[in-house]
Amino acid sequence: MTTNRSSDQGPTRRKVGIAEYVVVTGGTKLVTSGVGSCLGIVLHDGYNNVSGLIHVMLPTAEESRDTNQAKFVDSGVPMLIEAMEEAGASRRRLRAWVVGGSEMLSFSSDGDSIGKRNIAAAKHVLSELRIDVAGTDVGGNHGRSMTFDPVTETVTIQTADDTTQTI
Repeated sequence: MTTNRSSDQGPTRRKVGIAEYVVVTGGTKLVTSGVGSCLGIVLHDGYNNVSGLIHVMLPTAEESRDTNQAKFVDSGVPMLIEAMEEAGASRRRLRAWVVGGSEMLSFSSDGDSIGKRNIAAAKHVLSELRIDVAGTDVGGNHGRSMTFDPVTETVTIQTADDTTQTI
């Protein structure tokens, strides 16, 4: 788990690894790659200019012995919000962008895929916390990389097949 805070002294980028999160202020862009069945969840308070990105792997921590809360949607998102509030964000002003949740491997089982379960967990957590979702690019069967630009309040997504879109 990584908690990084930085002030923007110019156009910089901060990379977020799997099961990590980063909180920044100013115009610093947040970047993560390797988003398959995982989710990249961006939270942003445009008024206070605080942004955060978490790269979660699994929907819930309930049955896991893993102590890295950033690995899970249900524990990681509240942890990210807390770190953002410490950096000056207001919870009531947060907006969210959710990317990922692909079905990367095809199994014949009756249960939902990890990707679908991650998407459902993110929808549930963000709804419970009353955070508006500004944009999503979820599902499918392809990996993604994503960059959040707090200046334009947009997420640019590049897929493994070399298509790019902005939400």
